[in-house]
Amino acid sequence: MAASLTATVCLTPALFAAAPAPADGEAGSGMADLIYYNLGPSFITNYDGAGRLKYLKTDVTVRIQPGSAATLDRHLPYIRNRLVTLFSTQLEENLTSIRGKEQLRAEAINEIKQALDLVEGPGTSSQVINLYFTSFVIQR
Repeated sequence: MAASLTATVCLTPALFAAAPAPADGEAGSGMADLIYYNLGPSFITNYDGAGRLKYLKTDVTVRIQPGSAATLDRHLPYIRNRLVTLFSTQLEENLTSIRGKEQLRAEAINEIKQALDLVEGPGTSSQVINLYFTSFVIQR
């Protein structure tokens, strides 16, 4: 019993050893430089204006180039406003299907890119690489 406990304790530190960093120019080093930026707090809005009120609650995170967080911080209210407007114009069919959610994701990243190009100048949109819904809840 004591021997197996000793072996476990001795081997455990090896599990936490850091992986070697890739050398300059090695493949994969570009992905490590990208960062995730949460556009929180959660977006909560009504959608599909016909009949009973329906709600969408979603959390949005974007993957950005290093050094882009300050630009997003400066324009976060404007970006969030554009996304709230986009989310509130959706039809229920778009929010309940995989294809519709994927289309909404593409429209949302396009809104952010357009907003950045408008307020910071053309080419700024390249700072935003991708957009992810980290939660997505609808109430019908």
